[in-house]
Amino acid sequence: MVSHKLPELFAPGEVQLLASSGKPLVLGYSVYSYVRRSDSRPDQFTYNNSRSSDPVSGFDVQLPRFWLLAIDQLMERAESEDKEVLENGVMLEYMHELSFEGSDYKFLVSKFPVKSEGFEFLFSTFRNVTFYLDCVDEIGSRKVLFSLVAENMTDVFCVVGTDARLAFMSASIKNLTGYNAEEISCIPLSNILTPDSFSRLVKTWEDLRQPDFGIRKQLFEIEFIRDDHEKRWAEVTAASFAGPDGHILGVHALIRDISERKAMQEELRSSLEREIELSNVKSKYISTISHEFRTPLSIIYSNLQLLENHRFELDADTINDAFELSRMAVKSLLRVLDKVTVIDAVKKGKLEFKPALTDLKLLCSSLVKELNEMEMVPDRIDLLIGQMPDEIWVDESLFSHIFTNLLLNALKFSDKKSRVKFEVYMISPGLAGFAITDHGIGIPEDEMSYIFEPFYRASNSKHARGSGLGLAVVGDCLKLHRGEISFESKTGIGSIFKVVLPVAGEAGIQG
Repeated sequence: MVSHKLPELFAPGEVQLLASSGKPLVLGYSVYSYVRRSDSRPDQFTYNNSRSSDPVSGFDVQLPRFWLLAIDQLMERAESEDKEVLENGVMLEYMHELSFEGSDYKFLVSKFPVKSEGFEFLFSTFRNVTFYLDCVDEIGSRKVLFSLVAENMTDVFCVVGTDARLAFMSASIKNLTGYNAEEISCIPLSNILTPDSFSRLVKTWEDLRQPDFGIRKQLFEIEFIRDDHEKRWAEVTAASFAGPDGHILGVHALIRDISERKAMQEELRSSLEREIELSNVKSKYISTISHEFRTPLSIIYSNLQLLENHRFELDADTINDAFELSRMAVKSLLRVLDKVTVIDAVKKGKLEFKPALTDLKLLCSSLVKELNEMEMVPDRIDLLIGQMPDEIWVDESLFSHIFTNLLLNALKFSDKKSRVKFEVYMISPGLAGFAITDHGIGIPEDEMSYIFEPFYRASNSKHARGSGLGLAVVGDCLKLHRGEISFESKTGIGSIFKVVLPVAGEAGIQG
C-alpha cells in the first residue's frame, strides 16, 4: 500500500512514492524508443516527447539513473534481437527486470518490424511498467501480469508510410477507440475524428512528410469518436523517420488518452469564466448602484443645506419645493432598492407568487396616480381600461413591479412633453391584456435580444439615468406570474410593450 507522503518529482512522466516496505515505487508511463534500419546502428532515440541522436543524452530532461542502467542492459543484446526480428518479420515482446539501489524495476520491451517503400526497419520501445505490475496481487502468475500490461496499456504505437498507408498499429488501439487495428485501417479518419481534429491532423501530416525539412516532430491533441459514439481526447507525439539516404519514409506516433485531463482543464476553464463573470457582475452592480444613489442623495443633501442655512429667508413655496424634491429623491432611491431586492429574492427563490382576488381597475388607477405624482412633469400617463370583471386573480406585488417599471421606462425614454398610453383590456375570461405605448427613443434592432438582461442599457439611452435593472425585474416577475411579454420598437419613433397575464382563478392561474 502506498503511504500518504507527498510525492516528489522523480522525472517528467514518472513519480516516486514510498511503498509500505519503505522502498521507492515508481508510477511510470515513460516510454523510450529508437529506430533501426537493416544493417545499420540504432538512431532517432526518443524519451517521452524529447528526441536525441544519442541513446542516453541530448534529451530535454536528464534520464533517471535507473533508466540509464536499463538502457545499457537492453542495448547489449539489442543488436542480435533486432536482427532476429527483422529476419523473421515477427513482433517481439518480453519483460525486462533490474534491481537498482534496493528497488526492483520492470520494463515492457516491444520490437515492431515494419516495411515501407522497399525499406525494412524496426521500432523498439521500452516502457516502464513497474507501477502497473506492483499494483497487481502478488499471487498472480507472471503470464497474467504480462498479459495485463501488454493488452491493457492505454498508449498506442503506430507507423504510417509516406503513402498514408498504416504499416503498424499496436493492439492497444482497441482499448482507446473500441476498434481493432484492422477495423481502423478500413475506416476513413474523417469518420473517427471531429472536423477540427481531422483538419489539424491533415495539416500536421503534411508538415511531417515534407522532404525539405528533414526529421521533424509534432505534439498535438485530437478529439475522436469511439465506436460507442463517445467523444474523447488523445495526445499524439509524432515524428518522421528517414531511410539511409535521408529520404523521409514515414511517421511513427505515440497516442495517449488524455480525456480526463481535458475534462479537468475544461472544468477549471469554466470555473475561471464563472469567477470572472461574477466579478464583472459585482463590479457593474456596485458601479450602477453607486451612480443611481449619487444624484438623489445629492438632491437631498443640497435641500437640507438650503433649509438649514436659509430657513428664515425662504418663502413657503421654496420650502415646499425643497421638501417635494427631497421626497421625490427618496422615492427614486427606494425604487432602485426595490429593483435590487426583487432580483435578489428571485435568484434566491424567495420571491413567491401569491394571487388574490383584486379590483384591477382600482389597482391600475392607483399605480398610475402614484407614478404621475412622482414625475417632474405629472399627468403624462393616459390610462384606458376596457370592459373588466369586478375582480380578477392577480398577485398585486408582482403586478406593481411589472407595470411600474414598464411605465417608468416609457416616461424616462420619452420627451417630457410626450404622453404615454396605458391600455388595459380582457383578451378572454381567463386572460388580461396590457399595452404600454410611448413615442420615445426606441430600441436599436440589434440590441433587442439583450434588454431583459440585468444592467443592460441600450446604446442610445446614455442620456437618461437608469440602473439597467427595470426590465430584468419585469422578466423575473412575469415568469412567476406565468405571464408573457412582447414588444415592437423603432429607434426615434417609440415602443409598444404588450403583456398577457392569466387571471382565471387561483387554481387555474397556478396551473
